Amino acid sequence: MRARLLPMLLTGLFLAVLLLGLVQYTQSRNNEAASGQTETEAGSIEAFDPVIVRSVSESAGVLYISGEAEADTPISIQNNGSNIRQIKSDQDGLWNVSFPVDRNARLNLEMVEYVEGDVAIRSEETIFRIPPPPLDEASGDQSPEALLMLTAPGGPSRIFQSPFRGLPTSGSVTMGSIDYDGSGGVIFSGTSSMDGRIRLYANNTRVGERRVSAEEGRWYFIAADTLPSGKVDVKAQLITEQGIHSEVTVPFERLTNSDSDEVVRVFYEPYSWQIRRRLIGGGIQYTAIFAPEGAEAIIQQ
Repeated sequence: MRARLLPMLLTGLFLAVLLLGLVQYTQSRNNEAASGQTETEAGSIEAFDPVIVRSVSESAGVLYISGEAEADTPISIQNNGSNIRQIKSDQDGLWNVSFPVDRNARLNLEMVEYVEGDVAIRSEETIFRIPPPPLDEASGDQSPEALLMLTAPGGPSRIFQSPFRGLPTSGSVTMGSIDYDGSGGVIFSGTSSMDGRIRLYANNTRVGERRVSAEEGRWYFIAADTLPSGKVDVKAQLITEQGIHSEVTVPFERLTNSDSDEVVRVFYEPYSWQIRRRLIGGGIQYTAIFAPEGAEAIIQQ
């Protein structure tokens, strides 16, 4: 009896160990599958193309916007959080929209795309349309246009249309916007039609420099604690292999934060504007734009 009991116990122990191993293997495979599914789902969400604006223009009272997004995806165009247009990107992810605008309309446009049916992905970019202040005497040819500006937190603003009908330009270099915040961060930006380096000065004190290519055209430089409060002459030099090719200077004044609750506030000057806006995640950002040399003053003092 004892001789038969020992083999039975060994057989039972072997089966128990085998069963435990099968259970652990099955659980491990299930965990791997679940982990893989989660990574795939997360990866698919991260792989979605956000809404990107490529061009903004206005003609004869109609605003035109185009860009890129996830292919075959609904996009909501919102003004101050309210949907004003619902469009869809094509199979290549391209989209465009146009709609009439009143001359005095101020717009704060954001783009939201809806992937997988109801997952909303908000673009980091915002389009601002800011009309000029009322003028008592201005002909149709002399009246300023609305400002069309594309912004994103922490990045350089892009001016698609200036109320001064142009930006400060000398030779091959143009000064675009100067963006800054209350913490001291400053972003200088502009364009160049030649290869070289952009060297920046504030009141003849060198701020820094960076390379620019004619193919890319746009340049920007990010600095911290560069500009003091008050008036500063900001100069951008285009340096080529032959030396200083051209330079452009703008009169900049850094404003201090105010306690205003306005989401967007515009400070108008005869030859410059500054746009103060509250960011969705908190904080305040300013953008300064300037008139080209020889431009007419928008505001008479």
